[in-house]
Amino acid sequence: MTRYHTNDLKQQIERILRWEQSSHWRPRDFVHLSELVFSHTQRHVDAQELELFWLSSAVPSETSLDTLAIFIDYTDWDDFCSRNSYGVVEVDEETSILHAPMWEIPVRWVIAICWFSVIASVVIGVLLVWKR
Repeated sequence: MTRYHTNDLKQQIERILRWEQSSHWRPRDFVHLSELVFSHTQRHVDAQELELFWLSSAVPSETSLDTLAIFIDYTDWDDFCSRNSYGVVEVDEETSILHAPMWEIPVRWVIAICWFSVIASVVIGVLLVWKR
């Protein structure tokens, strides 16, 4: 189990709920989530444990993780982890050729373009005032 798995679990639950951002959730929202989890799974997860899990990233018990995974239609926590696994992506020479290096604009060009824009804006402003 990794932190990525627990973050994915939270994100998938948030997506299913379609509530506001979890950073704005109040204690009553965690109570409501606890009730939803119970009605869907017939298993209880304490609202305070949910709040602690969401706000401080404290890892709840294995039973709670199983229940939350079941809530989002996985068999259990192990099933969730295996179906949302993270592997190492190996990059060989052929793959690196497919991804050409990005072209970067030198910083001095960006500064020169900004100054040119400021000067052009001032000149246009002066011409507009002079024409009136």
